[in-house]
Amino acid sequence: MSHPALPGSSGPWRLLILDRDPHDPKWIVATVTTPADVRPALAGSGGMFASLVDAGRWVRVLLGRPRAALVPLDRAQVWQIDETPAEG
Repeated sequence: MSHPALPGSSGPWRLLILDRDPHDPKWIVATVTTPADVRPALAGSGGMFASLVDAGRWVRVLLGRPRAALVPLDRAQVWQIDETPAEG
């Protein structure tokens, strides 16, 4: 994978998420603590990513929750948080 500072290499991977839900907008900080929580998103034909069904299956197995559902966020934006930026 091409992402720097994956969990397990130099600490957790933190993300800042802006959920633009018009009825309940919010900022969310998420922490990824293990490499198993990150999986490549493989692009198929036409640049579309592999099946959301497959991603949902992976999430349910990872969490051990066979009924877990994926709920889309309304126009979410995500940033990786760099906790040790280079000075310059």
